[in-house]
Amino acid sequence: MNWRKDVKKKVCAAMVFVFTAVMASGCVKKEEIQKYSHVDYAMGTVTNTTLYGRSPDLSETEQAIMEKMKKLETEQLSWRKDSSAVAKLNRGKQREADVPEPLFTWLEKSLQIAKDSKGAADPAIGSLTQMWDFESKNPKAPNADKIEALIKDGIVSSAYAHVKLNEQQKTVRKEREIKIDLGAFGKGIGTDEAMKFLKKDERITGAMVALGGSIAVYGEKPGGEDWKVGIQNPDGKQGETIGGLSVKGGTFISTSGDYEKYFIDKKTGKRYFHILDENTGYPVQTEITSCTIVCSSGIVSDGLSTACFVLGPEKSGSLLKKYGAKAIFVDKQKNVYVSDGLDFELTDDAYKIVKKDIGG
Repeated sequence: MNWRKDVKKKVCAAMVFVFTAVMASGCVKKEEIQKYSHVDYAMGTVTNTTLYGRSPDLSETEQAIMEKMKKLETEQLSWRKDSSAVAKLNRGKQREADVPEPLFTWLEKSLQIAKDSKGAADPAIGSLTQMWDFESKNPKAPNADKIEALIKDGIVSSAYAHVKLNEQQKTVRKEREIKIDLGAFGKGIGTDEAMKFLKKDERITGAMVALGGSIAVYGEKPGGEDWKVGIQNPDGKQGETIGGLSVKGGTFISTSGDYEKYFIDKKTGKRYFHILDENTGYPVQTEITSCTIVCSSGIVSDGLSTACFVLGPEKSGSLLKKYGAKAIFVDKQKNVYVSDGLDFELTDDAYKIVKKDIGG
């Protein structure tokens, strides 16, 4: 047997196989990345979702995300929905109650933010927020005596301190007539859940999910460029921006502003907005008109956007540092305060960036 001839035949055969395979793979058209965008309504707000992926059914993926958000509201978060876990917790007459997951974890995180912010964002002031009920059809200022009674009875001020969690038994103990309202954290929780959903779908290469003022950015855009997020002009129409923020995938952005939910009292003509001061029972008195938080967690970005709105740029530094977050503040004089390290471009000449150490 001529072994050299046999080896030569095998090498030639192998080369032919490889060449054929390469040619065959070159004939297969690479599946192109598709784009799908859709506006919807969930969790009491307008939603805007953009998906990129190697799938002809991106619309179905978007609808699945929205269904998840709607169930999150009705089954877990909304105190208005009798079937939700929060509503059941508020209805319970027992001071101590079992709390199912994932609500227990959300309560734990939100109460920690309340403690760290000294009540600037507090999930335990449901008695006060329900009294104001900014999302009702005809909101009006509550009776002053009723607000004063809540303050006097200690049900609102530092309300978070009257809620005790048991990690091992997964129970909550309310030391007073406390009601839970996760409104300052809910949209952020929604973006966290949307991010988890996206990570499980290998067909999705990039996405931006906006639940009102809370946004989750996932993966990459087809060209690899940064994601652009507009910062709402507090004095402008919906969609009018003062500038843009560039971020990478895996980022969460939340904005709280005095322009989001408000009403004009028919009797007094006074304007009231939804961010309440638990020490007075009324909307917080501040020169800030909006606060945007950028970080790696949805619930944190949402909670801190409220807390830092209340605290202002001067008092938010330590809170931002603890949570590894950065911020953009806008005040009534059209000054803009931006944390170092944020890639923000101001485009509205009516506003100006003011240098100030706000931490983060």
